[in-house]
Amino acid sequence: MSFALLAPQRRTGLGFGSYALPLPYVWGFEMNLHVAEEPTVAGTEKGVWTLVGCLPPGRSLSKLHIRKASCVVGRKTGVDLQIASDCVSGRHAELIQVGEHLFVRDLGSTNGTFVNRRRVSQPTPVAVGDHIEIADVEFRVEFIAPVDTVAVKSNSKTAPVMDRMDSDWTLSQFENLMREKAVTPHYQPIVRFDDHQLVGLEALARSPMCGLETPARLFQTAQLMGQEVGLSILCRERALEVASSAGTTCSIFLNTHPLESLPVDVYPSLARLRAEFPEIPMVIELHEGAIQNVNSVREFAAQVRGLNIELAYDDFGAGQSRLLELAAIPPDYLKFDAGLIRDIDKASSKHRRLLQMLVDMAKFANTQLVAEGIETLGEAEVCRELGFDMAQGFYYGRPAPLEDANRQLQDTGELPELSAENVGAASGCCIPTS
Repeated sequence: MSFALLAPQRRTGLGFGSYALPLPYVWGFEMNLHVAEEPTVAGTEKGVWTLVGCLPPGRSLSKLHIRKASCVVGRKTGVDLQIASDCVSGRHAELIQVGEHLFVRDLGSTNGTFVNRRRVSQPTPVAVGDHIEIADVEFRVEFIAPVDTVAVKSNSKTAPVMDRMDSDWTLSQFENLMREKAVTPHYQPIVRFDDHQLVGLEALARSPMCGLETPARLFQTAQLMGQEVGLSILCRERALEVASSAGTTCSIFLNTHPLESLPVDVYPSLARLRAEFPEIPMVIELHEGAIQNVNSVREFAAQVRGLNIELAYDDFGAGQSRLLELAAIPPDYLKFDAGLIRDIDKASSKHRRLLQMLVDMAKFANTQLVAEGIETLGEAEVCRELGFDMAQGFYYGRPAPLEDANRQLQDTGELPELSAENVGAASGCCIPTS
């Protein structure tokens, strides 16, 4: 049998190549395939074929470097790549390298081998960006440099459960999410201490897709796909689309990702959103740790304020607090990290004095201080006494779909009942009740 050989290349149809940015940290671990008995493939100057995926049982993010001309994948001891899944057969599939080209073939497995969700019945060529599904375990094909060897445990018996596998193909689910814009925004209220009026809603990402329901899973998968920037931009778009369709007049606090460039990614996306949603008050949040280049942040602040968008610095105090930089470019809102607020009502007097000093130092002109992560009445009372202007946390409401946010506020015993008529009388902020 002969095959048409494909050179390693990215398939543009997947549409996920434009955000391959360097990462500030690594989540998970990397692995090599290593076999001493058979000839190995040294790779090329460009690197080696690599499978990237989440391996059971813990679904840890792993990189598997292919170093053999023939590599058998399965659950049995002695195969080249052991996968600890009951759905994977003992000898499930084979990866074949021919020069710089990679093929995959099924070895008569129970649950099948797939390339981009199509079951393979003969040796099938794969290219960079393709997905190989070994039963319920999904890998993305890359062509990168190798690292060290780590072993994988195996199980003993194959379970034929085809109906479960689709939900385990998280990478394909993520592609569907991006294509269908299947991000479901949740909103958490931000209230003013002095009169308990609702000031705004922070938009947080959720998804109905199996395996991608939480922000952590969403952005861990985005990291694997090199799509953190694209996902962050999509989250902002969906937050405003939903808020606009509901008719809310609240300020919507929008997040950014550390990998986003302020002039290249954040500002252009905000300019588009302002043009599309001119009626919605917006606040863009920057992580305090990202405020290192004062000049670039100053230029960005001027640009977004020119769009009538307010600026917030998020997670203040989580790392190295840059008060001088913050004072040079005062934000409209400064959000103190929840780690400083948690159990503050039970903290030592020294801890309280330290937080009081930070509050006093951060009182820039026209900057509103927000205490994040308030979960109890005791924490709320101490934060009010320390001089915080606003509050956010589970005590005032958990992140929820927009239609549930008003109900949560009404159920909070320490707040007055909020309705479309009396919410934000001073601020003009309103969550629709229908």
